[in-house]
Amino acid sequence: MFSDEQGDRDARSLAAVIVLSVDQFEVIFQVTHQLPNFQESRLMELGCTAADLQTLIGALREIDARVAGASRVCIWLRDDEAEITVEAQISSGEVNDVGAPSAEVVANLPLRIGRRWYALAQLVVSALGSRELFLRTGYGSDEVQAAVAGLDLD
Repeated sequence: MFSDEQGDRDARSLAAVIVLSVDQFEVIFQVTHQLPNFQESRLMELGCTAADLQTLIGALREIDARVAGASRVCIWLRDDEAEITVEAQISSGEVNDVGAPSAEVVANLPLRIGRRWYALAQLVVSALGSRELFLRTGYGSDEVQAAVAGLDLD
């Protein structure tokens, strides 16, 4: 049987997928953007280097630039250090609320970053408290907790 070598390599390197609604993504985007306000040593305690944080925030900005009109965001966490990619795709056969084809934004991130993202977001939530969290992100504590739960890979 013939198999596509590139497709096999892509399937092998895929470790996990985070699927978020656009609303969840927007909340997580705002929460994640609070991380540069924390001391680097605090982020390092969670295994996040300055380069990892820069990679994560850069990818989120690219996703945010493409999320208008999409119905969801799929973030593929890969074992390898493949190039970070973000693209908008039309979902075949699915339609949105107004009968137009659904679109999703698909991104690739290294697994080492994706595994730490939940703990990093929880750091923001716990360190800021509900009032400060709302002032900085525009979202209430319950809404943030519900969105951040989508990052939990366990």
